[in-house]
Amino acid sequence: MKKRIIYSLGEGDDRDGYVFEADELQYGMIVANLMREGVDLDAALEKALAMLAAIVRMNEEDIDEDVLSAQSVAVATVWFLFNEAADEEDRIEGDVVLVEKDGDIYVAELIDPETIGNA
Repeated sequence: MKKRIIYSLGEGDDRDGYVFEADELQYGMIVANLMREGVDLDAALEKALAMLAAIVRMNEEDIDEDVLSAQSVAVATVWFLFNEAADEEDRIEGDVVLVEKDGDIYVAELIDPETIGNA
């Protein structure tokens, strides 16, 4: 199962929906690094969100292997922190939806997963 992050720039933006994915192998390696002692998970989340926000604003021709690697790390980090590391009352089951509004990024509930498609 792929780990997916759906990123929305909010209503009124013509670049409204992005789907980022990490496969199981990538996810496992990245989470192993996150679980090391001394890793600041708050800082990791902040960096991951900033990376995804930057990627949605990049031109396609600027996206290279380094950007794709950073994207995989960001997706795995966000997915892990909201699906596995979060307290039970804050935990998300499955895809994480991020909505950007007024420069802030919020986590939203995925209302109809069928509208995103199955990867």
